[in-house]
Amino acid sequence: MEADSRVTKVDVVSRQVREAVRLFFEERDPIVVHTVVASAHQILFDLGKRAGITSAVKNVHALQQEDVQSFLKTINQPFNFFKHADQDPEGAIFLGPLQRLTADFLLDAVVMLQQIAGRIPAEAKVFWAWFVSFYPEEFDDLPKNGEIARMQAMNLGELSFPEIVAVLKMSAVVPDADV
Repeated sequence: MEADSRVTKVDVVSRQVREAVRLFFEERDPIVVHTVVASAHQILFDLGKRAGITSAVKNVHALQQEDVQSFLKTINQPFNFFKHADQDPEGAIFLGPLQRLTADFLLDAVVMLQQIAGRIPAEAKVFWAWFVSFYPEEFDDLPKNGEIARMQAMNLGELSFPEIVAVLKMSAVVPDADV
C-alpha cells in the first residue's frame, strides 16, 4: 500500500468486519477478535448517529436517561479493558461471555454497515446467515418468507467453524459474489 493511499471510514470498517469474521470463525484469540469488532462497531455507531441509524446492541432509546451511562459502560467494558490501563492497571476480566458478546457486536456491525454503505463484504453475508441460523429463536417474530428466513434456510448454523472457514475461502475466489 502506498504511503499516500487514502481510505474512508466505511473502507476501514468494511475491512475490519471482513477480517473479524475470518478471525471469529477461525476461533482465533477472542480478545483480538473482540477488539477488532468493537473498534469497527464504534466507528459504525458514530457514523450511524449522524445518519439516523441505530445500533441494536447499544440501543439506549428504551432506557431511562440516568441508566444510559451505566449501560454503555457495561456493554463497552471488555473493549475498554482491552485498550486502556489508566483506571485499572492491575485489573482482570472474565472472558466467559466474550464470544457471544463479540457475535452480537459483529452482527450489529454487519447490519449497520449494510445500512450505511448499502453493501457488505461476502464474509459479512456469511456471518449474518450463520448468526440467524445459529440463533433462530431470536428471529421468531419476523416474517417466514422474508430475507432472514431465506438466510436461515441456508442452515449455516449447522456447519462447524472449519466448514464455514472453507466457505469463506471459496467466497474469496469470487469476492463480490452473493453468498
